[in-house]
Amino acid sequence: MISSSFCYHVGIAGAGAFAEFLAGALAPLPSFHLAAVAGRTDTKRRRVIDAYLRRKPQAGDVREYRQAEELIADPHVDIVILTTPPHLHAPLARQALEKGKHVLLEKPGALAAEKLHANTELANRRQRALAVNLVLRYHPLVEAVKQLIHHALLGTVDYASLHNAAHRVAKGHWFWEERQSGGIFIEHGVHFFEVGRDWFGEAAGARGFALTDPDGTRPRVGATVIHEQGGRRIPVHYYHGFTMDLAAPESTHWDIHTTRGRITLDGWIPMHLSVSGLVPADEAAYMDALLDTIPKQPSARAIEQVRQAADRLLPSVPPSDAPHIPYERTVTLSDRHGWYEAIAQARFLDFCRLIENPNERGLVTLQDAIADLALAEACTVADEAINPLSTR
Repeated sequence: MISSSFCYHVGIAGAGAFAEFLAGALAPLPSFHLAAVAGRTDTKRRRVIDAYLRRKPQAGDVREYRQAEELIADPHVDIVILTTPPHLHAPLARQALEKGKHVLLEKPGALAAEKLHANTELANRRQRALAVNLVLRYHPLVEAVKQLIHHALLGTVDYASLHNAAHRVAKGHWFWEERQSGGIFIEHGVHFFEVGRDWFGEAAGARGFALTDPDGTRPRVGATVIHEQGGRRIPVHYYHGFTMDLAAPESTHWDIHTTRGRITLDGWIPMHLSVSGLVPADEAAYMDALLDTIPKQPSARAIEQVRQAADRLLPSVPPSDAPHIPYERTVTLSDRHGWYEAIAQARFLDFCRLIENPNERGLVTLQDAIADLALAEACTVADEAINPLSTR
């Protein structure tokens, strides 16, 4: 991910906690200048601006607007980042594109794939960059898992699962209003469908469920997706539960079972990778060489380093017939917040490349985001989708 050679005047519409994080995370980039913030309250806007100025204190004044539409109309804003609730993504993106702005959308980008597709066509007609802020594939541990899978270094994948246990969102938050959020798979699950599609191939089929609590919320959802890669079908189960007490630690865990071993990845922002199995000695050496290239310090260029190493190191020949030996290796990173900032920076720099070179596709494309959203829709059920067991 090369650095941008331009400085863009950016407006952030939606002044919640993620906007505050993003303003601080992107502030160190020379290509990012926060020109304006839109939010409903003075306090929320000030938090976003303060997060930016703490990292770039000489940046100067940031214009404030109460309404996103006012920010979109600002002639001095080059890029609009939309961090509003999901139901506003599609209409506000359309307005921004029509005003000639480049648009970086917080996920999911729309409540329906067809709406995101329509804005994609509008962006193409207006020759503006449009992207969805899906960040997990910009993490080096996620890329390392991809390389292990795609080179079949532990054999082929038989089954995988994603378990995401998160804190319960406060009652009354728009998150629980599915007409605004789309539900957990659409609002949140697209992050993990993007990773799953990249690792295991496109979805050939899916079925989901949702469990309703007495208060009417549906905090636990799950789905089984049949991914297909190279003619091989891989069942993957995705579970999300927003039920945990705020004092309890959250957990996100990928578990991948292959014909010769197992890969596990821990953390919503991944921090721990474990690889184990039986492999020929030459494959063990390849895996060690790949994992050794993972930077230990947060860097927006980390994924680029891993991908270059994979191209240079990994074998292009079928696995060896030599005797297999036990293999076990873990990679543990620190500074979770720093890595979250790094992958947000990498996503933004990738977006800048789309602006500067219309022939660029980017790592996570609009077509990817549309496919993720379509899969989330397929897994989202209107009612509890559990068939009762019949007994004799």
